Amino acid sequence: MPVHTSEATLAPVVSAMPGGLPTLDQLFAFAADAERRARTLRLRIEDRSVTTSGESLTRTEILVDRPRARVTTSTGSAYEVWATDGSVIEQYNAASNTATRRPHRAPPTGLDDAELPATAGHVQTLGPLPGKGWASTFLRPAHFCANTLRSGTLGAIHESIHLDRAALTVESAAPRIIDRVGDHATFRYRVTFDRATGILLSVREIHDDRVVREAQVTAITLDAPIPASEFIIEMPEGVTKIY
Repeated sequence: MPVHTSEATLAPVVSAMPGGLPTLDQLFAFAADAERRARTLRLRIEDRSVTTSGESLTRTEILVDRPRARVTTSTGSAYEVWATDGSVIEQYNAASNTATRRPHRAPPTGLDDAELPATAGHVQTLGPLPGKGWASTFLRPAHFCANTLRSGTLGAIHESIHLDRAALTVESAAPRIIDRVGDHATFRYRVTFDRATGILLSVREIHDDRVVREAQVTAITLDAPIPASEFIIEMPEGVTKIY
């Protein structure tokens, strides 16, 4: 059956982190509930990466007003739109001119068991988001913190500023396999969290002191009204419906 989750069915969240610098455990636990600290949300993420073929830029626009959500991902003139009313998920791909419509399904039971390790658990949420991509990572950083950042050597937390918002930055360096020059490139993540909400604001991938990929929030608006019409996908004539 489709899932209908309300705030009342979820455990309460911590409204603010303690004063001063938090511990890593406090920061990651706070970030795990980031999505629930904003009633409505507009977020723009720009993802720049550098490869042998040059630099690429992908933009992700996120709208959230639960149970509705919309995510638009664009690279150049190609774009894809994902939208939900909490029960039904619709997608449109402009490159292939195809669309899908399907009910949102609950994850298998038991994945929210408190005894499961953080790397395997599935935290209950207010509603669906795309399974892959920056939208889920930035608004629901729990698995990124548990499976990616904690797999490296974590550094100290530093206070920072992003888009005039108080933020906290931490680095996670990949442990070296062999203590020998040339075994593999020195790699680390530099990640910035919004101090007020726990939302991810920036993720940098650094190889040998050179940023090779950076996804960062370039615009954020919290708790402002969003017209219901903005969650509707307008599809052109002749679209092919896959299912």
